[in-house]
Amino acid sequence: MRIVRDGVDGLVRMAFHGELDLATVDQVAAQVSAELAAPGLLRLVLDLAGLTFCDSTGIDALINAQIAARDRGVIFQVVRPRGIVRRTLVATGVLELLTTATG
Repeated sequence: MRIVRDGVDGLVRMAFHGELDLATVDQVAAQVSAELAAPGLLRLVLDLAGLTFCDSTGIDALINAQIAARDRGVIFQVVRPRGIVRRTLVATGVLELLTTATG
């Protein structure tokens, strides 16, 4: 898993590349937690266009990130899920939940 971070004016975009699964979920959770702990964060966007796979632990991490962001008053949104990742989010019923900006 490679995560590319870009941030400006309270907006942080994290682009995920690779697989989000049991082997990488701790890395993702740690980086998301670090971003949410930083002062001045207003919006966190997770870009999934580069993900090639996401299992149930990955989905759980995305939902937990959304909950943590909400608890801190940070707008959260998952964007650009594609291919098997998008189909997995649809099949599990969380696509709309994660891709609708919350805050």
